[in-house]
Amino acid sequence: MRAVRLKRWQLVLAFAVAAALMLTLAVVAVSAFLLIFPAVLVGGLIWRFLAYWRGESASRAGRSGGDQVIDAEYVILSHRERGEPSARDADRDGR
Repeated sequence: MRAVRLKRWQLVLAFAVAAALMLTLAVVAVSAFLLIFPAVLVGGLIWRFLAYWRGESASRAGRSGGDQVIDAEYVILSHRERGEPSARDADRDGR
């Protein structure tokens, strides 16, 4: 394997490009946060205000119908009860 030797100015240029890319990414992330965070905060405050105005508690504003309990009995059906051939039946039939 052949080693590649870079000149000093090439290393400085590569470092400068990498630093510029990282700084650009940081600026974009911070500006996106500064735009999105206030919008979400204002939206949440409006949501709570509308819930309070309608007479709902703020914690139940996102739920529809409140708490519901579903009670059921479960039965496990065999392959024969479902009308499907089981793996054992398929081996016997040669399928």
